[in-house]
Amino acid sequence: MNAYETHLPKEIVPDLKREEYVIAGKILRQRSVFDLDKDGFSPLHAAAASGQVETVRAILEIDKKFCRVKDRDGKTPLHVATRRGKIDVIREIVSNCVDCLEDETVQGQTALHLAILHQEIGAVIAIVDLITETNQIDVLNKKDEQGNTALHLATWRKNRQVIEVLIQAIPEESRSFEVNNMNKMGLSALDLLVMFPSEAGDREIYEKLIEAGAQRGRDIGTTNVERTTITATCPTESQSHKDLVKYFTFKKHRDSPSEARSALLVVASLVATATFQASLTPPGGTWQDSYIPDFSKNTTSVNTKNQQAYIAGQSIMGTYNGVAFTMFVFFNTIGFSVSLSMLNILTLGFPLRFQLQICMMAMYFSHNTAMTSVAPDNVKLYCILITSILSAITPIFMRLFEKPIGMLVPFCKSMLQKIC
Repeated sequence: MNAYETHLPKEIVPDLKREEYVIAGKILRQRSVFDLDKDGFSPLHAAAASGQVETVRAILEIDKKFCRVKDRDGKTPLHVATRRGKIDVIREIVSNCVDCLEDETVQGQTALHLAILHQEIGAVIAIVDLITETNQIDVLNKKDEQGNTALHLATWRKNRQVIEVLIQAIPEESRSFEVNNMNKMGLSALDLLVMFPSEAGDREIYEKLIEAGAQRGRDIGTTNVERTTITATCPTESQSHKDLVKYFTFKKHRDSPSEARSALLVVASLVATATFQASLTPPGGTWQDSYIPDFSKNTTSVNTKNQQAYIAGQSIMGTYNGVAFTMFVFFNTIGFSVSLSMLNILTLGFPLRFQLQICMMAMYFSHNTAMTSVAPDNVKLYCILITSILSAITPIFMRLFEKPIGMLVPFCKSMLQKIC
């Protein structure tokens, strides 16, 4: 006697052929079929799991609503029959109640999900046939609590036969859309195949998915991120913006580290280039000639008295607004030093890395020399301290304050949301 048979009333455990209808009717009249045990199993659950088709038929002919009774895990008789691969029981239950194909467990799994997870290929084929016959195509694309469709699970299980059955069942006009459904981690079925490679069958599965129009998650348009129902109401501009931001946000389980590193290398190189160029040509430009007023001469010209001394090559902004120029040097130096630090980290293990470090050191000292040279005498000391000390300790401070700042950002966001 198996585990499910223990949930049956004693009088229907033996092999019942001719007496099943009589016994089922007796159970219903005594209302014992309504009684659930501690696990939430009804007699119909046990009969379905044991494959007793006649008992299942007898109970459902008296009252069909029992096929949707759920145990404490949310499993209906169809779910337990599917886990055991009882194809005849599956057909009997669905023929009496088509809607039970949509019933979900507490994990959001349909009978089709369970059949794939438990490798019951016969049950998968039977359920897909019933879905097609009853025109319940939406069941093929229902998602569990993790956002996985049946195709996600079949790809993860590397079951080529099930994948072919599922793809064939999807209408051709919507096939390229449905095979690109993404789960809550932003992964498509093709992503799961690539992320969990195996030696056997991957090539055939890959070709089958590509033939059906499958794509990687990063290549799928934002309209495919989450399947929506067509309604008369159009999404607002703010919703579209949020979806766009969510799509382009880096996702650890979707985007590969090598691609993220390449993107960071490009960004760091651009920042280093921009800040280095700014050190050579500061805002406002530099003086093209030198001027030192001669105060020994007696002159009444107002312009001459207010004219400050300057030297060719020094910053014009620094001459007239030392505070603004010092702030420019401060922030430009931070950007340049952090970008060089990023390049140094991202190129660990690269060939010719020593030569690359020599180039970055040369850029570092060239930047500091340029900033000091264009600084007027009134702010030169501040610029020397900033470019020599701040630029050296900025990467260290970034590592020290990275975690505290990361903890502070969510707090600030929550406060802003409460205020707004």
